[in-house]
Amino acid sequence: MGIIALGLFIAVTVILNTLAKRDIAESLLIALVCIAFLGGAQGPSMFWQAIRDASQSEVTFAGMAFVFMGIIVQATGLVDRLIEILNSIFGRVRGGAAYVSTLSSGLIGLMAGSTAGNSATVGSVTIPWMKKSGWSSERAATVVAGNSGLGVALPPNSTMFIILALPAAAGASASSVYVALACGGAYAVIYRLIVIFWLTRREGIKAASRDERTSLGHAVKHGWSSPSIFIGIIIPVILTVGPVAGYLAKESAIGENGVKAISIIVWVPILITLIALIEGAWRIRQNNINLAVQFRQDLPQFATVGISLFSALAAANIMEQLGVGEQLSGLLNGMNLPGWLMVLIVGILAVLVATPLSSTATAAAIGAPAVAALSSVGIDPTTAIVVILLCTSTEGASPPVGAPIYLSAALAEADPPKMFVPLIVYFVLPMILLAWLIGMGLLPIYVPS
Repeated sequence: MGIIALGLFIAVTVILNTLAKRDIAESLLIALVCIAFLGGAQGPSMFWQAIRDASQSEVTFAGMAFVFMGIIVQATGLVDRLIEILNSIFGRVRGGAAYVSTLSSGLIGLMAGSTAGNSATVGSVTIPWMKKSGWSSERAATVVAGNSGLGVALPPNSTMFIILALPAAAGASASSVYVALACGGAYAVIYRLIVIFWLTRREGIKAASRDERTSLGHAVKHGWSSPSIFIGIIIPVILTVGPVAGYLAKESAIGENGVKAISIIVWVPILITLIALIEGAWRIRQNNINLAVQFRQDLPQFATVGISLFSALAAANIMEQLGVGEQLSGLLNGMNLPGWLMVLIVGILAVLVATPLSSTATAAAIGAPAVAALSSVGIDPTTAIVVILLCTSTEGASPPVGAPIYLSAALAEADPPKMFVPLIVYFVLPMILLAWLIGMGLLPIYVPS
């Protein structure tokens, strides 16, 4: 019944979201109700247990907190000032706009995990600049859509939260996944910078002229305080990982339990929000109407993210109670596959499921069995989660469904079908390879003990 529940959950979500054009939150919620009937006489109690656990999960709170954080960061213009500094540095080199687009996607990916939001935010700034500096419409849109996956390939993001909440991920802590995914995401960023370097030479892109960029001095003077946003990420990491965490764990007043009680996924959005409010207080005072407008525009995200997280967590709970992890693991183990082939199959499966679904829905649907399958061939649970997240990060670049494809195409006035093959060649297939190399230990990542 667990495998049937998995198939039904994916089928209902895909049909409602892609064919019936219903909102992903609505699709996930209906799919959740559908699989609850598979529990038979135990269905009502399983359903209630799943709802209670999902509503009490810190993951649900964290997802909402990141939406709020994103609104504050955008309203205060903090990210815009960071991008201006990057422009002043990279605008003087060939393909500078694409480098800025890539690094900006990475910066936003560190703060919010939405691939669509990533492409819309970065694309609105960098696509016009890329076109002006010689990039074709299709290529500019391809770069932005392909980079949107950094919202999932870098921590923190809702997909990571969902997998961490799954029983199959019990061997991995939030802190260890946060640090390990940061390493894996860094590889993804470096790879994209290499792609930009190659495309710049291939298409003969020139450096931006002086009047198209501000000086570094002006950019730093105007936005010198904007890098303070990274304090909100560094502090929780230092307190939970490394020598400082070890020292605090030995203190009787704090202890190991006190250190473990510090949740990265809870404190990162809280601290970044506070920093953004302090750093951008002057801008809010000058134009507080902008903040109100930003809230009205992004208010639907609270419902979308909150309901999606809640539904995905509850559905994963029900499928786990029905034994989907053990059943799929038994099926895969029965094939007696070698480790290298298991990693490849799980990676391809994650990409295929993430094509019609969001990474969030993908994690809810196959997260538990995927982690269990990789663990069964000796892969550390933390590394297994990184492999899955890197593969699901292709959701924004997987044609023909990815929302960032069409958002970027609209911003660039590009023809989406012309972007399909380049997206697969430059972003989808390489991410499968990157995840496979990490899973096999050929590309090292730091996994805190």
